[in-house]
Amino acid sequence: MDSAEWPAQLIPDTIKRTLDRFYRLIDSPDPQAGEKLARKVFTVDGDFVVNKRVMSGREQIASWHKNGESIVSREHQVDKIYVCNAEGDDLLMIGTLTMESDVGLVGSTPYTARCVIDDAASPTPKVRHWQFWLDPTPFFDLGIMRPPVRQLSVSGILDTIGGR
Repeated sequence: MDSAEWPAQLIPDTIKRTLDRFYRLIDSPDPQAGEKLARKVFTVDGDFVVNKRVMSGREQIASWHKNGESIVSREHQVDKIYVCNAEGDDLLMIGTLTMESDVGLVGSTPYTARCVIDDAASPTPKVRHWQFWLDPTPFFDLGIMRPPVRQLSVSGILDTIGGR
């Protein structure tokens, strides 16, 4: 987050800390990172969406990285942050996600993320909605990730990002 280009509009430090906590936990190799993310960053009924995958509530969010056993590291580089409202609690971010597999393969892809903060005036605001949009193809091509079989259409065409 240090190298991110922030908007001219003032963003409260409490929101900046929430964003920083989110990215530190989502990139953490700690096996408890999912649980910490759900409890410390999201509201009880928060939503975490990655492309078409929707995780609602802390229990689902806590297991967001399930089936990512072959991924040994993730790094989200935030390049620019945009403000979507006057309160500064609805933000849009662009950046790059880089992941490494357990056999040393490294892939990256650009992403866009939207974060909506609940109770921004609180000393510890929480995320009500976080949504990522990214193209997982570089990770599929390298074998870093496998597309979920249940998302193959009848014709055998992969349906993970907007019908692709």
